[in-house]
Amino acid sequence: MNKKDLLLEKWKLASELHRHEDTLVWARFSHFLTLMGILISGLGLLQTSILPSLYERGTAISIAISLFGILTSVIFSLIFLKSKKYQQYRVEQAKEAERALAIDGEQILDVYKSKLREQELVPISSWSLFSTYTLILVLSLFMTLIWLILLFIFIF
Repeated sequence: MNKKDLLLEKWKLASELHRHEDTLVWARFSHFLTLMGILISGLGLLQTSILPSLYERGTAISIAISLFGILTSVIFSLIFLKSKKYQQYRVEQAKEAERALAIDGEQILDVYKSKLREQELVPISSWSLFSTYTLILVLSLFMTLIWLILLFIFIF
């Protein structure tokens, strides 16, 4: 294998890993939303006293559910941030391989050349503050805040 072939393989691998990580992000987000829905539904059932036998222990169970919700939201946020950094690293690897991979001085790959929305590979404007990833992170932090408020309500 010559240098060009190795660079092309590096580009392919970085691109595949970048897209795979994006798929994992969406799978994790889906699981996070499902778990949050289950926890909130369970808390709602508990608070409406549909289950009278649990109503007496409801405060302790509500506190436990709130603590679990906080823990889950924080862990998801941390994993999400790490995943985003990993994905950005793979995009940078692909960009580096693109810059190095030229034939007769002409760049032959330009998929990652411009600023891209990593998950969709389409050019975006620099003012685009509300990327999908920003919204996911804001939602997970918002869920953490909601669980903290609920915990505060149940304790006091």
